Amino acid sequence: MKPHHDVAIIGAGPYGLSVSAHLAARGVRHRIFGSQMHTWRCRMPEGMLLRSPGFGSDLSDPNGNFTLARYWAASGRPPEELHEPVPLDAYLDYARWFVDGTKVPVEEVTVRHLSRAADAFSLELDTGETVRARRVVVAAGLTHFAHVPAELEELPPGTVSHSSEVLRPREFAHRDVVVLGAGQSALETAALLHEQGAHVRVIARCHELTWTGDPVPNRWGPLKRVRYLDGRLCAGWRCLAFEYAPMLFHRLPETNRAHLVATNFGPMGAWWLRTRLSDVDIMLGRSVDKAAACNGEVELALRTTSGTETVTTSHVIAATGYRVDLDRLTFVEEEVRRAVRTAGPGPALSRAFESSVDGLYFVGAASATSFGPLTRFVAGAKFTARTLARHLAS
Repeated sequence: MKPHHDVAIIGAGPYGLSVSAHLAARGVRHRIFGSQMHTWRCRMPEGMLLRSPGFGSDLSDPNGNFTLARYWAASGRPPEELHEPVPLDAYLDYARWFVDGTKVPVEEVTVRHLSRAADAFSLELDTGETVRARRVVVAAGLTHFAHVPAELEELPPGTVSHSSEVLRPREFAHRDVVVLGAGQSALETAALLHEQGAHVRVIARCHELTWTGDPVPNRWGPLKRVRYLDGRLCAGWRCLAFEYAPMLFHRLPETNRAHLVATNFGPMGAWWLRTRLSDVDIMLGRSVDKAAACNGEVELALRTTSGTETVTTSHVIAATGYRVDLDRLTFVEEEVRRAVRTAGPGPALSRAFESSVDGLYFVGAASATSFGPLTRFVAGAKFTARTLARHLAS
């Protein structure tokens, strides 16, 4: 039997939608499966603002007709608002506008099982349908890779959550909450909880918080403006190198690539969170040694530079980020997962995003160890979609 389709895309987030738009423009027959912008709709808190600037948050279509700036203008929003942090609700409206305009054929179904069958892949959908495709693009969202430290794994349900599970901060009003982490997710979650009346403490291993720069360079002199040229990831020549040279990054030895990904764009908060956290207790230089539930509360034993201390709270939120691990993609048959060669935590990919399993491609965060930090952010969707669509069309 011949495959029914040339390409199947699993995932309908920024990367899946962008790849689909580029494939359609090149006339490549494909189907895209998944809940549209699921991570953004169902795993991010009410009241959230995007850390990335507006010009760095575009979904990608071949002609650039459906950028966030064009949506802003089409919806009658003041253009100066794009220089401010973008609200999550507005971004989701933009994504719907993008899908409507590009006519991305998203099918709101879940792929339950992906296996290899002769010269094609077999995808079993939750509708009962089985789809065959010659090539498959895995555009899985970050929620597959949510990381909770081992020290918290034994806590009973209801006492610990990953930050991706905290959708309505108002539900924590008047409760005592500890947030673990020092990145955007930790700091914004803490701010939202505090603003909803929770008593919040932030605990982090670092001894100093890191912040993104205020993107208002008018106060700077010409030399500083040249030194800190604005990019979609952040300001500075280092950021621009990651943004514009992912193919050069791909040519580096695997060990160098893994080191660069691990040591760049670590935990960092947006500059506009500083004032919102002025009344939040931030405890730095501490790490969790043990966690235990006692009488409906959680006792955290913390290691510090001077010894140990204990903190008691009613709920712990692990804003401890995401770790790529192919074994977390349980919808992919184990035999297929085992056949994928890895480079660091992610799959080793060709210059066309193809893994060691012929016809199986990975995009988004899973491709960062091959192409650099760019593909951990929405800003990487344009490079990824153009590169992959050109290859698949050929």
